[in-house]
Amino acid sequence: MSAHFAIPATSFVLKSLIEQQLKLAYGGFTPPVVSVAPPPRPSATAAGMDQPEAPGLIVYMHHAGPNPGWRNRSVPYTKEDGTQSIKTPLVLDLHYLLAAMGGDLEREALLGLAMVAFHRHGIVSRAKVSAILADVAVPPSPTKFMETMTREPLGDPSQHPESMTITQQPVDIDMSTKLWSALQSPIRPCAHYLVTTTMLDTDDDIALGKPVTTVRISGQENANPNADRDDNDVIVHTKPPS
Repeated sequence: MSAHFAIPATSFVLKSLIEQQLKLAYGGFTPPVVSVAPPPRPSATAAGMDQPEAPGLIVYMHHAGPNPGWRNRSVPYTKEDGTQSIKTPLVLDLHYLLAAMGGDLEREALLGLAMVAFHRHGIVSRAKVSAILADVAVPPSPTKFMETMTREPLGDPSQHPESMTITQQPVDIDMSTKLWSALQSPIRPCAHYLVTTTMLDTDDDIALGKPVTTVRISGQENANPNADRDDNDVIVHTKPPS
């Protein structure tokens, strides 16, 4: 996991799952483009007439929230020098808008194909994630930052303890309308998905405290919170010095 590419690598995996499904469905036909950009605003010709919209799919990450299960948890690990420590990654749930574009019924077909792709891969296997990311071609001389997105370890259990899970989220028409309004784009056939979990390595760690070596049980016949500790404590466990 990394803070650089964990989120875009997740989006890349989702985009690739849809593209694989479209390739199978379209056969000898050219499948439409799958974009991770926000839905486009309506365009117009010089004469002011709307241009026909080309068919396509959008899988757009519009919100990242904290994962409640991992929010107060840390990942223990062993450093190179053998000392124990705890990593404190930023663990996120990513919210995606899946939308279909086009001027005819093909957009409804596209939406169905994309939803089937996510349904079939509700839990994306680590092998699938690794295979998708391994296919990213790196130019010999990268000229852009994102061209270096290679081998992001989303499929490595030691780096990413949980598998990627894709779950459709129920969103009412009011919330959906507000989202489309904020995007300043005409509403299109769509579905909403939650993808969890994405772990971002912050390079922060916390040293573990000293281990407990002695457990004592103390009691009094007449409890007095102000009394000094009795020397007759019962030691139930003592760890021998290493």
